Amino acid sequence: MLVARRRLLRQVMAVVDVVTLTAAFIAAYVIVGVGFHREFASVTSYAWLLAPITLIWLACLSAFGLYRSAAYFSRRGVLTRLVQVQMLAGLLLFSMMYLTQSEVVSRLLLQAFLGFSFALLTFQKLAVVSHLKKARERSDLQRRKVVLVSDPAIAERYLRIMRGRFSLLADVIRVLAPAAVNGHGLAFAAVNAPLGTVDDLPALLQSQVVDEVIAVPPLDRPILERLSRWCSVRGILLRIWLELPCPAVGHWAAEYFGEGAFLVSLAGVPQNPMYLLLKRMVDVLGAAVGMLCCGIVYACYGRRLRRESGGSPLFCQQRIGKNGRAFTLYKFRSMCAGAEQQQAAVGVHNEMRGPIFKIRNDPRVTSAGGKLRRRHLDELPQFWNVLRGEMSLVGTRPPTADETAVYGEHHHRRLSMKPGITGLWQVKGNGAISDFEQVVKLDCEYIDNWSLWLDFKILGRTIVKVLRGDAW
Repeated sequence: MLVARRRLLRQVMAVVDVVTLTAAFIAAYVIVGVGFHREFASVTSYAWLLAPITLIWLACLSAFGLYRSAAYFSRRGVLTRLVQVQMLAGLLLFSMMYLTQSEVVSRLLLQAFLGFSFALLTFQKLAVVSHLKKARERSDLQRRKVVLVSDPAIAERYLRIMRGRFSLLADVIRVLAPAAVNGHGLAFAAVNAPLGTVDDLPALLQSQVVDEVIAVPPLDRPILERLSRWCSVRGILLRIWLELPCPAVGHWAAEYFGEGAFLVSLAGVPQNPMYLLLKRMVDVLGAAVGMLCCGIVYACYGRRLRRESGGSPLFCQQRIGKNGRAFTLYKFRSMCAGAEQQQAAVGVHNEMRGPIFKIRNDPRVTSAGGKLRRRHLDELPQFWNVLRGEMSLVGTRPPTADETAVYGEHHHRRLSMKPGITGLWQVKGNGAISDFEQVVKLDCEYIDNWSLWLDFKILGRTIVKVLRGDAW
């Protein structure tokens, strides 16, 4: 039921957002047309724009958590998220217009829409904050009445969790122990509710208002069968609280698997399909632009790279991707042909500690290759790997098979997401980091804190780094 309530909340808010975005678009059309005397086609001719606008904005609102009630505890938090939504959604919208070479849509109209949508969404979301605040202050008659079947010590633990979740607020009217305990009939101080036994439940259901019964294991199967029988006959909701070890990384999630079975999963990396789809959309848009740049650089440097290196301008190497998948990584050849066979000879100059190889002034680098490396242009062919879905714009550095062969157990976690062209290690000054453990720490920091906003910040810092020509 809690999942259903959250789903209903998301659906209602999504419908309201669609109405708000439509109203913002119509307002922008009218104001720009009247205020600036623009002779647009009829508003119905622009109706097709509402489809991509709606998809982009709903995806961004979801990505920044504005379809979760927990996001509406403070006005400042809501405003911060809305600013981030507008920046990302606006960037995606204008990128789509640029890539499709759409000349029929007024840029002024889109800019006005950004302003109106932000204003109307802000008004709407702040109204949600006020509504939820009032909901939290409702009278006790509107709160759910809960009977807790549990050992009292475990009951205290459940209540501690419940108080931190607005969606779980309820009044515990009785705590029932699996068997008789000392102090039966006395007030249970932790919840200010009488303490009884499971056998008291039928009479309690008969005499008091009860909305749900929550059973907290360990409980014997006969007790669970009696609880299910008593509750199902009267149509009372019965929940069973499952307690699992607190994971060092990630979080637990449960889903119905069919025929009464539930699948409980421990996820240490992002799993939300909507967020990952939006990340993939950004990857494809960015890679499309990147391949255009790659073609320009190839036209300028292709022949020189072939002449100086004695090999193909493109360098191919087997790398290890997500969860150990092998793929072929592409780069512009910045070293002489046969450089891999010479690595053993220059290995003594490795400036990194651990299973990773890097030399600041590598003697195998050609003149043209050095120029490309200074601005990281040798990485441009990797946009093809991004288009193929083997890499992402932002992620962790893809290692070689030789490197992963000597990984420790905790090193493999950096392979739990798609590798990226850039990442935290690159933008935080990889030239200043000489220990592989620090690289792993940054990669895990990225995985644990991943968000689309973090990706855009890393991409922005990467662009600055490329323009400055920082090779390390």
